[in-house]
Amino acid sequence: MLKDEKKTNKTETEYLGYRERNKLLWSLRSDFAWAGKKIPESVEIDGEEYRLREMVRELGEKEHLSPDKTAEIRALIPELKEKAKDNEELLETEELTVAEAETLYEEATGLLRAAMELKDKLEGKGGEKGADEFKRMLNVQKIMDEKRWQELIKSLK
Repeated sequence: MLKDEKKTNKTETEYLGYRERNKLLWSLRSDFAWAGKKIPESVEIDGEEYRLREMVRELGEKEHLSPDKTAEIRALIPELKEKAKDNEELLETEELTVAEAETLYEEATGLLRAAMELKDKLEGKGGEKGADEFKRMLNVQKIMDEKRWQELIKSLK
């Protein structure tokens, strides 16, 4: 048996300890837990399957959405957050194996990322538009900093 095989088999049957549970919960509850996580291919909510990865990709490619599609996405965002919260509660309260806990954690962070991506794309953030807006904000901040600096120098004279 290989070293990695032994570790994999152990995590599949080993139950999640107090320390590991708290580590996963702390990470999940951090502000940017979703950063760098993969968006799930699909998710089922209330008996309906949503192809999240495809939905996010298509939303990034389209400039304008129909009002129906926009309303559907706006309604989906809180449901994704709720499903992630449900996974968090399961992670907190249920007796799980390490593998089950990691699966719940990855799904929850992926759902949070999908919700953030969809929200940002609906609001026009992300992509080149987001980068241009960020550059504009930086330039405005630099100008305001320079004005304050000039005022400070004048007041010291």
